[in-house]
Amino acid sequence: MTPLHEDVPLSPLVSILIRSINRLSLLHEALASVARQTYSRIEILVVAAVPNHAELGANCGPYPLRLIPTDHPLHRCRAANAALDAASGAYLLILDDDDWLLPDHVEKLASALTDDPELLAAYTGVQPTDADGESQGGPIDLPFDELRLLAGNLMPPHAVLFRHDVIDLGCRFDESIDLFEDWDFWQQIARHSTFAHVPGVSAYYRIHASSGVHEIVPFVSPEYARLYGKWRHLWREGQIAGMMARVWDYPDQKARVTEQHGRIVEQQRVIVGLEQRTLELEWEIQAREQLLDERHRHIEAIWRSSSWRITKPLRGARKAISYGPRLKKALLDPAKVWRFLKRAALHLPKGDYSTWIARFEPPLKSYPRLRQMAESWHRPPTIAVVMPTYRSDVELLEAAIRSVLGQVYPYWQLCIADDASDAPAVKALLERHAAQDARIRVVFRPVNGHISAASNSALALASGDFVALLDHDDLLHPLALWFVAKTCIEHPEASLIYTDEDKLSAAGQRCDPYFKCDFNYELLLAQNMISHLGVYRRSLLSTVGGFREGFEGSQDYDLALRAIECLRPDQIVHIPRVLYHWRIVAGSTASSIGEKPYALTAAHKALSEHLHRRGVAAEVTAAPEIPLHTRVRFSLPTPAPQVSILIPTRDRANLLRLCIGSIRARTTYSPYEIIVIDNGSEDADTLQLLDQLRQSGVRVLRDDGPFNFSRLNNRAVAQARGSVLCLMNNDIEIITPSWLEEMVSVAQQDAIGAVGARLWYPNDRLQHGGIILGVGGVAGHSFLNSARGAVGYFGRAALHQSLSAVTAACMVVRKSVFLEIGGLDERLSVSFNDVDFCLRLRQAGYRNVWTPYAEMFHYESASRGRETTPEKQARFAAEVAFMQDKWSDELLADPAYSPNLTLGAHDFSLAWPPRIAPIT
Repeated sequence: MTPLHEDVPLSPLVSILIRSINRLSLLHEALASVARQTYSRIEILVVAAVPNHAELGANCGPYPLRLIPTDHPLHRCRAANAALDAASGAYLLILDDDDWLLPDHVEKLASALTDDPELLAAYTGVQPTDADGESQGGPIDLPFDELRLLAGNLMPPHAVLFRHDVIDLGCRFDESIDLFEDWDFWQQIARHSTFAHVPGVSAYYRIHASSGVHEIVPFVSPEYARLYGKWRHLWREGQIAGMMARVWDYPDQKARVTEQHGRIVEQQRVIVGLEQRTLELEWEIQAREQLLDERHRHIEAIWRSSSWRITKPLRGARKAISYGPRLKKALLDPAKVWRFLKRAALHLPKGDYSTWIARFEPPLKSYPRLRQMAESWHRPPTIAVVMPTYRSDVELLEAAIRSVLGQVYPYWQLCIADDASDAPAVKALLERHAAQDARIRVVFRPVNGHISAASNSALALASGDFVALLDHDDLLHPLALWFVAKTCIEHPEASLIYTDEDKLSAAGQRCDPYFKCDFNYELLLAQNMISHLGVYRRSLLSTVGGFREGFEGSQDYDLALRAIECLRPDQIVHIPRVLYHWRIVAGSTASSIGEKPYALTAAHKALSEHLHRRGVAAEVTAAPEIPLHTRVRFSLPTPAPQVSILIPTRDRANLLRLCIGSIRARTTYSPYEIIVIDNGSEDADTLQLLDQLRQSGVRVLRDDGPFNFSRLNNRAVAQARGSVLCLMNNDIEIITPSWLEEMVSVAQQDAIGAVGARLWYPNDRLQHGGIILGVGGVAGHSFLNSARGAVGYFGRAALHQSLSAVTAACMVVRKSVFLEIGGLDERLSVSFNDVDFCLRLRQAGYRNVWTPYAEMFHYESASRGRETTPEKQARFAAEVAFMQDKWSDELLADPAYSPNLTLGAHDFSLAWPPRIAPIT
């Protein structure tokens, strides 16, 4: 009997192997593209390259989906090999979790392999895209060429479908190779078979910072060297000879170009220098007027504030003021008001730190009431004060103990461990105090073990909720533990609390106050900003294991670094009050940290180990201008990401020529592109320069609209090829050759938003040391006009640190982050767009960082000019009002600045009065 039909052979099974690092949104896109395939027989294997991978709930249509979990992170190659071992298909395809396929991709490739049983692999064209899936450049769709494959890889993993048979031939992913493992795998297959090219794009290849691949990879990278070393035996002598001919000619050409660039830059610097001489007098006047102008704006901000409006009835009595008639008349003219108040300010009584203490610290008469308040608190915390002693000066030790006994807050313990002192008077003193007050607990160590061991012995005596650290020759302010306890109650999540501090001179005079900012991670990497008074939840100290021996001299810094690794930022609370007095005595680091050189070594070791524990590749060195502090140099990813340098400009060819010339002559980073945004230049010299720049590889975008810095940059970002952006003014001249390495390496760290540079006026006065909110009414630059070499308030003009804002005159930010928050606000056309941008970054959870290790000259606003016309002044006033309305609360409470420091100047001097609630 003739059968009614013949059995149709099944199509070969295709295994699609996906390496996933738990980027679920991207993974779901990749899986959805597999679900849309027109090929009939597919299995999907997802290899979890990270532990605790999320379960997959994606709909993959008719195709079975299996997750292969792991309990430890898998290298890219190891994840790929695990997928090969688990696959059961006759044909295999590797798909990364951030790429995707068109519906006919598998069917096209499977047909090619089925039609030619001798072939081991087939591939199609791919279209590169940016992080958002937008096409970048043309497609990669070239016929197979074995020589081209030796020189470089143009086939991403998912472009290729290969037979399972290649595994039996010994082809596997080489786990000693990073980044180019697919290229190496294709080389292995090519030893057995050619590759079939199926023309046409049917896959998309996403290129972004977190994917580990970028648009341009320098050919000197170690990965290239490793691959070429492995396969160099395949190169023929003629091919190598041709390449060497080009290589030998290249240095001469490069040297000639570099020499010409150097000459041009030097000539332009001379020209700009001559021009600057004619402006020096104006700059000096501007520098002197700037502070007064910013104070004027601050007063205007006060007038606009709700508090000024609310207190209007109280000002009805102004006729009784001695200035009354003059002030009433001046109120009709804001300019007269400013001149009047400026003269009056010269006579405002201020004074030194002693005067400030007398005026603004809580008075003694408030102490009994504060004690009663503490006794009324529900479940007040017990605070254990831990103090190691060794050969202590008896008088200073007595004073330290009495500073604890004199605390307004009564619920404390004093836990003292004497580290085998050989002074009978010390032992007698400690035994006497322990006998007189049950809250004092003492242990005498039989063997000297140094400060870490002694501190742990004292810590073992503690049973309180929190632990405060006190050195045996220092003093606590009488309200220290009261404010700490109040903070514990108000912030129940707090596990690390720290306060401001000052020093005690040999004569017992309080001096040199350090009014700290709120927790600032990048500043902590440069100095121990926690220091005194540091208070820790006792359970946290148990978790981290207390003090570590081997870190003596910086044992508290090591402790703070280990503690913050266990905490969220909101669990670290700063009390902006001086509650600890650090005595300046011989041998103390309060006198000079150089008194204990081993402390520096311990600090470097503690910081290096902290970074290692966090998985951060970085080098710890001494800070160049303050060797007693530290600098962290983060490693760049390999390959380094491409940077797009965006430079808006209008005419002033000499500035632009100097700017770009200095970038090209001095920048050691690669790869980067320069995009000039020409905002309607008309000058013939500028137009000629722009033509020359185009011919030399600079991209020039024309925008003839009204000047709007935000709009110009936003439009250029849309066309930028780099995954990292550098916003730059046209009046910048590079000083530091490694400026871009420094800024990009910081910007690539987790949770970092914008990174700013240190900018100098041409006269070597500081122009930008970071931005402080509230200064001048909206924001002002730290340490403006400081001389080169001045390190600023407790080193803050010379150390890397987090800040609320940095200037866009030179700012580096990841493109994905820039786009995430919507770019620059185009309602701010000239002023404060960078401040607003940084505040939105901070609002989104990013930290902005200023680094002093990327330095440039800034010929500030040379091409745009100052606000000298009524139109410009009206625009500036509108932008001030915009910022004050939008960010009113933030402008008066910068977490990177102390409320005890002034908003009326740039020098971190005292605020009269401070912006904290008084206790009377």
